[in-house]
Amino acid sequence: MILPHQSNSRIFPSTEDENPEELSQMLAGRPCHSWDSCISRIRDAQAREVWEINQIIDMEPRMKAMRDFIYMGDQAPNDQILTPAHPVSPEERNGLKGKEWAKPVTIGNDCWLGAGVTVCPGVIIGERVTVGAASVVTKDVPSRLDTSPSMDIDRSPNRDLGVESINMHTYGVKRTER
Repeated sequence: MILPHQSNSRIFPSTEDENPEELSQMLAGRPCHSWDSCISRIRDAQAREVWEINQIIDMEPRMKAMRDFIYMGDQAPNDQILTPAHPVSPEERNGLKGKEWAKPVTIGNDCWLGAGVTVCPGVIIGERVTVGAASVVTKDVPSRLDTSPSMDIDRSPNRDLGVESINMHTYGVKRTER
């Protein structure tokens, strides 16, 4: 049987003193110990690469370098895309010793995330979606919506964007009244 990390050339092979089982669990999307020595070694190596990308002052070379990892467009001020998940129960979490897993995040084409947007694990944002600044997206967002945490539900077409507007609380952000 070929383990996931053995068939992926972008994953570092484990060393003799490491057990690749936790890495296989992580790559399969199952709970794993994130502080496992093999996972930690890979994370530390990748962190150095990301750090080096962040040291590139000129935006164009930085974006070219980041395309190997993720591409968020040329301007994504303080946006966060989170993939780690963990048990909610303190007993299961067991401090830093509990298992973690990743949930993928998918963002469709031609989306606009305002400043300070946080996208939580497992969320799918459809195509041509606009997410208002400082929003926290905890649920899937259908395509072609203009969303904002302070917007009342309005299913009428947005004249400027040609998209529908809907209150972001439907997708995990608490509704605030105008």
